Amino acid sequence: MDSLDRVLEPQSIAVVGSKSVDNHMWLRTIQPFEGKKYHVNVDRNEWASAKELGFDSFPSILDVPESIDLVIVSVPAQIVPRILKDCATKKVIGVHLYTAGFSETGTPEGIELEKEIERIAIEGNLKIVGPNCMGIFNPKLGIGVNLGRYHGEYGNLAFISQSGSQSVAFAQGSAFHDLKVSKLVSMGNGIILDSHDYLKYLANDDDTKVIGMYLEGIRSGKDFFKQLKEISKIKPTMIWKVGETDDAERAVASHSTSKTSNPKIWDDMLIQCNAIKIDNMDEMFETAKLLAKLDPPKQSGYNLGVLALSGGHATEMANVFSKAGFSIPRLSEKSYNQILTKFNLVGSTYTNPIEGRTLANEDHLNNVLDVLNEDSNVDIIVHEIHISNRNDKLSVYRGHTPEIFCEFKKRAKKPYVVLISTTYPHPSPEDRSMVYKQLTDAGIPAVFGMENTANSLRKYVEYYQRK
Repeated sequence: MDSLDRVLEPQSIAVVGSKSVDNHMWLRTIQPFEGKKYHVNVDRNEWASAKELGFDSFPSILDVPESIDLVIVSVPAQIVPRILKDCATKKVIGVHLYTAGFSETGTPEGIELEKEIERIAIEGNLKIVGPNCMGIFNPKLGIGVNLGRYHGEYGNLAFISQSGSQSVAFAQGSAFHDLKVSKLVSMGNGIILDSHDYLKYLANDDDTKVIGMYLEGIRSGKDFFKQLKEISKIKPTMIWKVGETDDAERAVASHSTSKTSNPKIWDDMLIQCNAIKIDNMDEMFETAKLLAKLDPPKQSGYNLGVLALSGGHATEMANVFSKAGFSIPRLSEKSYNQILTKFNLVGSTYTNPIEGRTLANEDHLNNVLDVLNEDSNVDIIVHEIHISNRNDKLSVYRGHTPEIFCEFKKRAKKPYVVLISTTYPHPSPEDRSMVYKQLTDAGIPAVFGMENTANSLRKYVEYYQRK
């Protein structure tokens, strides 16, 4: 087993420095973990409360009777060197340093202390996650599961972040969007394990299909872009890079040790690597849905068959998607004849985008979906819906329920995307999340808003076009 496997998929974990005054936060993060787990604290007054959580306690790492794959450290910065020396003696594989107070402080003391722990780690062959980070979230194994995170269910989306708060936000947001995580790492200062090390690992991780990264900068551009280019050949990789303005660069400097660079250079390198540029968390989620749930488009991907809520929405969608580089072509004569043979309703439009009363009847809707499914002029089907909840009955358009879309997905021959309308009244977050889950469980990505859908769909298509 590779050493990084034993860090991100450990069989044994020890927590150093957990305290009852903090409600034993770090013990609770691994409470569901079914491997061997230990509490290490020189203060024996903390042992009883740790025992209540199911942990045996020891005064030192060296006193733990068995081998340890991963150690989570939450102690004052000045004590970290001694803990790392014990870990090296114990032949621990990996160490997550939650502790902050190193080079990110900008002080001579912090910088020197980080150099010292880096030296100890290199000499002791320790794989360090951090310092100054939230560490590892592996829902499959039940690691890192507090802070609103879940465990047990896992998916195919990995996330690497230089920010602890962004990693927590991603874990919580992914649950809202029903995007399950395979692995998540908050990497902090990255003194030993840097961004390219995690990319190399994820390239061979069978649980991961899509990767997202939040970066404030990189230590080794050569190593990073080399690995990014390699992994993008096999797995879509989204990069959210901050620090692109003077103000943002100063914020990065006060938050981590990362080095930013010219935004134009970054953009050019991402294109060369066929990585996907992302500008915010919402864009990350919406794009990830398409990459995680859809197969590559069989044709160009730029020709859309569109089902809209109304004439006004059809016009707006044509405008928004055209600006994003898509075409909404005429359907074939065969398709029009099939639609007209089935029905001909006053107040309906049968050209692409198709809208109005045409879609109100379930049989009519299924017919239109099947026609678009077979039309060679259409690469991708985009279906606009509006979520409403009346008398506790959830519907997504004129009484339709999500089940009708789930049934169509089973026979769909091309990518099928649901666009959730932002028209008023807005659906509640609870209803949105419920629809996300129903559709996502059926393999259908649902994106909120026209611009979001057009933008994320363009990124999905461009990735496969450049591949």
